Amino acid sequence: MKQLAIICALLVVPWIVASAMGAGVEWAGGFGLALVFGFTGLGHFVKTDTMTEMLPRSIPGRRALILASGIFELLLAILLLAWPKSPLLGLTIIGFLIVIFPANVYAALQRIPFGGHSAGPIYLFLRAPVQLLLILWTYGFVVKGEG
Repeated sequence: MKQLAIICALLVVPWIVASAMGAGVEWAGGFGLALVFGFTGLGHFVKTDTMTEMLPRSIPGRRALILASGIFELLLAILLLAWPKSPLLGLTIIGFLIVIFPANVYAALQRIPFGGHSAGPIYLFLRAPVQLLLILWTYGFVVKGEG
């Protein structure tokens, strides 16, 4: 569950700081999202074996899929820094967040010992709202570019 707290902090703290300083909250919203994808993308390389267990054994090339999705998340982080207000990028991120959510459901149901999933289905009561927050944040700051 610690990972969820880190994700939320990475997402929201830049926006809070920018708001308090009267700075560009729009940029800070995208920057926070870039931090989230940088953090989660790196996790694919640091915890590859554990993250592989988040996918059903019936999926071929699970390890390669975890590494590829880590590269993709790092690419998203870079693109967010380069084009923080891109509707196409934002919609791509939202699609990605929707596509990967079933892995979190599977991991929670299987109680995979990673990122709080070992708590079982109760974990989803925290994870699902965070996923929705990421989607809404992406829509507001990247797709619409308004924050």
